[in-house]
Amino acid sequence: MNNYFERIVKVVYREWKTANRVIEKDHPDAELLACFLEGNLPAQEKEIIQKHIVRCGLCSEYLSAQLRIQPHLSLDVPDPLLEKVGKLVKAAGRENLLEVFLQLRDKALGIIQTSGDVLFGQELIPASLLRSRKINEFKEEVSILKDLQRIRVMIKVQSKSAQSFNLIIAVKDKQGRVLNKELRVTLLKEGVELESYVMDSESSSFENIPPGDYQLEISRKGENEAVIDLRVKA
Repeated sequence: MNNYFERIVKVVYREWKTANRVIEKDHPDAELLACFLEGNLPAQEKEIIQKHIVRCGLCSEYLSAQLRIQPHLSLDVPDPLLEKVGKLVKAAGRENLLEVFLQLRDKALGIIQTSGDVLFGQELIPASLLRSRKINEFKEEVSILKDLQRIRVMIKVQSKSAQSFNLIIAVKDKQGRVLNKELRVTLLKEGVELESYVMDSESSSFENIPPGDYQLEISRKGENEAVIDLRVKA
């Protein structure tokens, strides 16, 4: 995933350089650029060449040609750029993110934090309003709903004991219609896939899950429709 992300950033960075390039008068000679490509320059000279390449269209084109001839060599994208793009991607990704942080008690569930609305009786209430009413404990299950970019997701957590819980995931469109069978829901822990199902009905379930940090991904044809960050502690 990180390699894929960095390849995307490199493409964007290359397009930005093309759009903002200027032609400078003084250029490093071919031998100096070759040393730069091979990583044989002292740090100070390397920094000077890097700054020149960012500004100079001719030298950047020359290096691009050399990189195509020598595909095993590559220029690093500046770390500040990677960090900035990473923050932007993370911020944009929150549009399809549902966060749920619960505590398992014996045959009960406590809501610590969520970015969705909580089903309380027949009413959907923001978690902040529940806290103001001092309501944070539910008997054996809690249902949380959120409208994301293109779908409506409801996650139901059922307490089996202080050591395990069940998950039920229901997905509809924003008009309340059940979606088709192209959706897949995947349960991950620390990036490792634990279970994955094609949703062949209105909901999918995962049973006897121990407390911990999990991520649920709802996808359609390989594209994420929703991400659920789920943290359940005993």
